[in-house]
Amino acid sequence: MPVMTQTTRGVTYRGEPAGAFLLEDLLEREGVTVEWERPDEQRSSIGEMTQQVIVEMVAAGNLLAIKVAVAKFRKHMHGKTETEVTIGDDDPED
Repeated sequence: MPVMTQTTRGVTYRGEPAGAFLLEDLLEREGVTVEWERPDEQRSSIGEMTQQVIVEMVAAGNLLAIKVAVAKFRKHMHGKTETEVTIGDDDPED
């Protein structure tokens, strides 16, 4: 039986604040623990679009699970809004 190695990766999200919450949810559904500070939504007037945010998350779990969650997020968001998600590859424990 293959051993599922646990890892920690930085995941950077750029986009509307609501997308960060979706990404967190998808990561957690794959069994990944996520730590991050929720962004403050800033609007200058009612009806105006929220500003884009950059969120740094720390995802701990199986690397494949992290990649699967990010792939699901990208597929879900494709063409809906301008978002970007990157997975860091510098795990000091690897």
